[in-house]
Amino acid sequence: MTPNHFFRRTLLVAACLLTLSAGAFAENHFTISDKLLEVFRRTFPDAMQVKWIEQPDSYLVTFKQNDILTKVNYDKDGNFVSSIRYYSEKNLPVTVICRLEKEYAGKSVFGVTEVSTENGTEYFIKLQDEKNWYTVHSDASGNLEKIEKFRKA
Repeated sequence: MTPNHFFRRTLLVAACLLTLSAGAFAENHFTISDKLLEVFRRTFPDAMQVKWIEQPDSYLVTFKQNDILTKVNYDKDGNFVSSIRYYSEKNLPVTVICRLEKEYAGKSVFGVTEVSTENGTEYFIKLQDEKNWYTVHSDASGNLEKIEKFRKA
């Protein structure tokens, strides 16, 4: 092994260790109110892998519950603002599933993004068949609208 190769390899290993250790010792320098933590724990009692991020006007908490990746946004007073959940077809409301099966027969659900605000909940459903990807928007009543179609490579 040449000295130049050894130096490069040592430098790469040192850079990787520095990056890993910086993440391990990073601390959150903000305080979440007891009220907000209590609301969160009551609403999501089975939350796992919980991570809080302070934003200028809100808090974002990311976690998994029942194998569903969830992101919830709270304002600084601890009030719910919005949420995004990522999951499979089995968690969609029955009305949406029935409409999908009727209007998009022959296509399978790849994944769902659910967006909730105070105004309601909507779903962005990624479908696929042998040739194409589709994104379908749905409201809670199952009203569907195709918003994207892409040909598979």
